[in-house]
Amino acid sequence: MIEIGNVVTLDNGNEFLLLEEVNKDNRRFVYSVRVKENDEPTNEYIIFEALNSEDGEYLKDITDKALYDSLIEEFKNVISDKIISGEYNDMFNELEEDNN
Repeated sequence: MIEIGNVVTLDNGNEFLLLEEVNKDNRRFVYSVRVKENDEPTNEYIIFEALNSEDGEYLKDITDKALYDSLIEEFKNVISDKIISGEYNDMFNELEEDNN
């Protein structure tokens, strides 16, 4: 189930912990981190679109760079008050570099 706090497994076998959610333009997006088999987080963060179909819920990659960049800003706003250390900017810089 696509709920914040859940770990979901993609068709390719990769598992992601869902961290935060944003609704934008009547669409639902989730910020997630890939986890190892023991649910230990990696340094691979990604935003997916959460979609519903007749077969259930699924996560879709976002291929539109402008949309992805705007979502990064949305998620920065959502989690900015939850970040305690200066690692916040480093985390998003890595994410932006990985998506270029």
